[in-house]
Amino acid sequence: MLIAAAMDGNQQVLPLVFAIVDDESTSSWKWFLTLLSRHVIRGRRGVCLISDRHLINKEKWTASHDGGWRTRILTTNMSECINGVLKRARRLPLTAIVEITLVRTVNYFVTRERRSHAMFANGQLWTDFAYKMFNQWHQKSIDHTVTKYNHRQQSESVVTKRQSGFGLNTHVVKITNRECSCGKWTQFGIPCSHAQKVCTAYNINAASMVKNYYDVQAYKNTYSKAFQPLHPEDYWDAPEFQLVHDTTIRISTRPGRNQTSRIHNEMDLQQTRERQQAQ
Repeated sequence: MLIAAAMDGNQQVLPLVFAIVDDESTSSWKWFLTLLSRHVIRGRRGVCLISDRHLINKEKWTASHDGGWRTRILTTNMSECINGVLKRARRLPLTAIVEITLVRTVNYFVTRERRSHAMFANGQLWTDFAYKMFNQWHQKSIDHTVTKYNHRQQSESVVTKRQSGFGLNTHVVKITNRECSCGKWTQFGIPCSHAQKVCTAYNINAASMVKNYYDVQAYKNTYSKAFQPLHPEDYWDAPEFQLVHDTTIRISTRPGRNQTSRIHNEMDLQQTRERQQAQ
């Protein structure tokens, strides 16, 4: 099974696409990514795909070369989260895999839809994650010191407070560009503590600079689509086509479990190490 997932406005894994293929190969991945681009990405700019298919050169991973499109995602933790949910379904019959995937995905969406309605009912403007980060950085900004350099461009220097042997760091904030040298504003889309301090100095509402994908309404829209329950097979409409079996695919009759061609990722390597340590 090939899976595409993203992160929602509350920093939770958002499953997007599931596909079942014969094996994990270059051709199957090409087919999968082509359909992903056609039906999900739909020409959007700034979409960064991070795959655990194989190792790639470091310059294609590091933040200094990504152009700012990959934010905070350094590992395959997202895919491992989905794999952990569906791990036990791997060896089941195909129909059972599809059913389990549907049931767990529906439960995933229903749970988060309820949470989005609770946020909206509480009068929240942003998701829980956005509130947490914004308030946390607001508290830190109180002890920062601002030195104004360029009033017109609102480009200033911010020095952090020294505490427990740490601090006295200097960062450059450019409000007009919505960026700080610490990188957190760009990474999270939420004004960092240094940016909030400069906003206070200029009497600017820092809350207005939080990215709109943290809005509760955007979070509600993410999980607003309804899933339809499946009727028993006896009630299905008769297909208007003839099912033709692929005669090139042969089922092995050898004893034992069939080998798979799935490419291992970090989760599989971790499980292998744990088994070796147990022995």
